[in-house]
Amino acid sequence: MGKIYLKQIEVSSIAAGSTASGEWSADKDYIIHRIYVREYTATEVGTRFLNCTFRVDEYTFTLDEVRGENFDVNRNQSIPLEIDFPKGATFYYSITNEHSSSAIQPYILLELETK
Repeated sequence: MGKIYLKQIEVSSIAAGSTASGEWSADKDYIIHRIYVREYTATEVGTRFLNCTFRVDEYTFTLDEVRGENFDVNRNQSIPLEIDFPKGATFYYSITNEHSSSAIQPYILLELETK
């Protein structure tokens, strides 16, 4: 069993109807065990308004979009992914705010294990 690491990815504030995207490249050979999406907006609009797309290189493991609330859970409720994430591979995200009027500021937390 390898060492466990947590990688937090700050996502900028996403205006209503807008999309934020970004990436992070692996610095070691990892397995992505779980992904969490949390909101740190002062008024907590809700991750249910966020549509997320995640992929590692060409492997998109969210078919179309998945609501952010599916990743805003406790560890024992989270989706076990077990995705190979080798050194130099890139994790890409795209998050759309579907709320009609409020901005939402999420962050992504990757639960990683070295191989």
